[in-house]
Amino acid sequence: IPVLEKNGLITQLDDFVWEKTCQLLRELKNMHCLLPISINISRLNFYRNHLPLLLLDLVHKYELQPQDLHLEITESVYSKDTEVIYSVIEELQQLGFVILMDDFGSGYSSLNVLKEVPVDILKLDRIFFVNEATKRSNDVVQSVIELAKKLDMETVAEGIETIPQVESLQKMQCDIIQGYVFAKPMPISEFEEKYNKDLAIIDVNH
Repeated sequence: IPVLEKNGLITQLDDFVWEKTCQLLRELKNMHCLLPISINISRLNFYRNHLPLLLLDLVHKYELQPQDLHLEITESVYSKDTEVIYSVIEELQQLGFVILMDDFGSGYSSLNVLKEVPVDILKLDRIFFVNEATKRSNDVVQSVIELAKKLDMETVAEGIETIPQVESLQKMQCDIIQGYVFAKPMPISEFEEKYNKDLAIIDVNH
């Protein structure tokens, strides 16, 4: 990926991933699975002409809604050309796209960026959770979650691998918990099989 970013070909990779994601979303919607999917937006994409309209045309092509496609932007993207970046993000939000700040906490200017950037969901980087939890580390995570709520943002905890971590984050009222504790990355066919089994259990219990 760093090589593709350096030679400018990262935008072509993004286009491919976005297209495949919308194809999958359409298939999942046909199965009545309404979960959104997140895609990454590389820095170079913010300098393309009409990026918001390009993404809007893509979701309409597959008869989707903008909110079906969540857009993840890493914290580092906000470090340069902030006026350009913020302007594009605000236009995307006006069109109905949901914006996530990915890897929050992995950089050195997180709070300053958070003060300015218009995002809907804050993804807490796994760096918060790689070591054994202490009162101090829990206090930091709790404070970030509370701050996000004050700013009307949802929170996602990334890289969660144990049940005690899940229970702790639930007590902190973290909105979404993501990680290997639930499942590792899997092929689409395996996900669809798992989803169909889970849906059948729900139908029976209902």
